[in-house]
Amino acid sequence: MPKSPDSEGVPRLMTVSEIALEHGVSRQTVHSYRTRGSFPKPVEGEGSTRPRFRADEVAAWFAANPPRPGKRTDLSDRTEGAPMATAEHAQFVLSEEDVERLTAMLTYQTALAGQKVGLPEPRSRELAEAVVRTVEAVAAKWAGRSDQP
Repeated sequence: MPKSPDSEGVPRLMTVSEIALEHGVSRQTVHSYRTRGSFPKPVEGEGSTRPRFRADEVAAWFAANPPRPGKRTDLSDRTEGAPMATAEHAQFVLSEEDVERLTAMLTYQTALAGQKVGLPEPRSRELAEAVVRTVEAVAAKWAGRSDQP
């Protein structure tokens, strides 16, 4: 990550992306902090239209306001919508197309999660295959089939 040098008493300046990376938050979160008004003001600089912030002020602000997991606002209220089907209510059989779609999503998401936690690619694939086998076995049980282990 390129950083502005701290030479001759000039403080290091950071972009929103650098702040997000260094302090473990998203760029959107940094923008949200800015709109609330308590975040340090950007400094004026030459040659760029992107706001830049003094690293020392940003560090002090994060020390006084540590990031906390927030409440998700993109989820609907639990009382809205139809009730979800449970195993007792599952009297359906997934179509072949649905099974293929579910398998692809599970494989991708599980392999991605494995990579994020540092698993080597072959282990991530093994994990994804194991998850898919487990889900297929549960789906077969729900459908009343015994052809799955």
